[in-house]
Amino acid sequence: MSSNNLSEIMVDVENLNVYFGDNQVIYDVSFQVKAGEIIGMFGISGAGKTTIVRVLTCQINKKHWIGNVKVTNLSPARKKNHAKILSNIGYVPQLEELNLYYELSAMANIETFASTYGIGKKKARKIATDLFSILDIPEDTWKKPLKKMSGGEKKRVSVAIGLIHQPSILFLDEPTTGVDAAKRYDVLSYLKKLNQQLGTTMFLITHDMEAALICDKSAILRDGKMLEFDRNDNLISTLPSDGLLARLTIEDLNEKKINIIKEFAPVQKVIRVGNEVVEVFMEDFQNNLKKLIQYTMDKDLKVTSMSKDDAAFRRYFQIRIQDEEEKERALRESSEFLTSEV
Repeated sequence: MSSNNLSEIMVDVENLNVYFGDNQVIYDVSFQVKAGEIIGMFGISGAGKTTIVRVLTCQINKKHWIGNVKVTNLSPARKKNHAKILSNIGYVPQLEELNLYYELSAMANIETFASTYGIGKKKARKIATDLFSILDIPEDTWKKPLKKMSGGEKKRVSVAIGLIHQPSILFLDEPTTGVDAAKRYDVLSYLKKLNQQLGTTMFLITHDMEAALICDKSAILRDGKMLEFDRNDNLISTLPSDGLLARLTIEDLNEKKINIIKEFAPVQKVIRVGNEVVEVFMEDFQNNLKKLIQYTMDKDLKVTSMSKDDAAFRRYFQIRIQDEEEKERALRESSEFLTSEV
C-alpha cells in the first residue's frame, strides 16, 4: 500500500509561519517526517496542532502562511498540487458523525466514500475486507446499520474510511476521543497494527498523552511554537538522571513539605501527582536516593511509601510546559521591573 522506505521524507516543513491578518498563530516551525513513522502532535487547545495540519492538508490559503512545506514531495503552496496531495493523504476527524452515515452499514459507508475517489464497489469491498480484518471489526456487523455499533467499532470504521483510497499519510484528529477509557488502548493498538502492516505514515493530533506509547516521534507545541520534536526516549533522557524518579507518599502533604524536599541540594524537580504523592527528580540519582530518604527523616517528613520509576512521556510533557511557563514568567517580571525602574 504505502512506502516502507524509511529514508523517504514524506513531510518536510521548514520555517513555517502562519498569519491571519495581523495575528501570527504559528512561529517558525520546522520538522521532517519519514515514511512509515507515527508522529504525535501534543499540546493543549490553541497550541497550533490543527493549524499546522491544515497547512499540510491544503486547507489554508498560501496568502496566510510563509515557509517551505512539502507533503509527499509536493508543495501545498501551489494550488495545482492540491488534488494530488489530497489523493495521497487520508483524514479521520475527531467526531465520527462528520464522516459516517449512521443509517448505513459499515460496508455501505466504505462503498459510498470509495466512490468519491473513483473506486468501484468490488475493489472497495476488497480493500474494506482487508482493513476490517486488521481492525478486528466483526464480520457479522459489516452489513448492519452503523448506529448499532459500539463507539470503538464506529471509530475503527472511521479509520477504515480514511484509508480506503490507500493513502501514504493518514491524519487522525483526537483518535481516542469518544471512546471508553478501557478501549483507548485498543484504538491505539489498531493504529500501530495498521502502521506496521500497511506502512502508512500517521499523524496523531491529540492532547491524550497515552498516544505517545505508539509514536516514533513526538512534537510538543505551545502558543504556536514547536518546543520539541524528537523520539520520546531522547526527550525523556534530557530530564535529570535520564528520567529516573523517586515517587514518595508523604503523610499530610502540603506546599511547605514540598518546599522542604526542594531544598535538598541534589533535587532538580518536584512534581505533585496526588493528594499525598510527589515525584522527585535528582542529579546523580543512584548516589543521592539514600541521602534523600535520610533527609526526609531528618526533616520529620513521614514517608509512608517510596518507589523508583522511569518518567513517562506524560511527565516529560508536563515538566517541559512548566519550564516554558516559568521562563516566560521570569522574562515578564524582569521586563516589568525594568519598566518600573525607568
